[in-house]
Amino acid sequence: MSGYNANRSYYNPNRENRWQDWVILLVSIWFFFSPWILQFGHSINTAQPNAPVGDVGAAAWNAWILGAIIFFTALSAIGRMTLSQERFVAVLAVWVFIAPWVLGFAGAPLNAASWDHWVVAVIVFLSAISNIIIVRRHGSMVHAGE
Repeated sequence: MSGYNANRSYYNPNRENRWQDWVILLVSIWFFFSPWILQFGHSINTAQPNAPVGDVGAAAWNAWILGAIIFFTALSAIGRMTLSQERFVAVLAVWVFIAPWVLGFAGAPLNAASWDHWVVAVIVFLSAISNIIIVRRHGSMVHAGE
């Protein structure tokens, strides 16, 4: 049986990797390393360079944890697993987008941590949704039990 059924878990051993899978993988690598590259993974207080910054630490931890989770999820999608990876990644992208407000580091002026989260979230979300649309449009997933 071919086609898409949202109520079933799908697996396609013949699933070809799509460019969206690779975009998500590369963006997740960026996201993991971005606290060091953009320097929001440590104190940014110039008056007291060794002083903790509080909520900026939450931004770094969020990037490290979500970057790793998205990376491994994208890696499993590249390994031709189930459609649920794209859904899971889309949900994670929503969290990454709202995290600056929820975790309290989206203050004014807008900082590198906030922009990093927002840009990564949009790219990952659009890539995941694009994958889901392709599957629905082409019915390219096959039920594991069939």
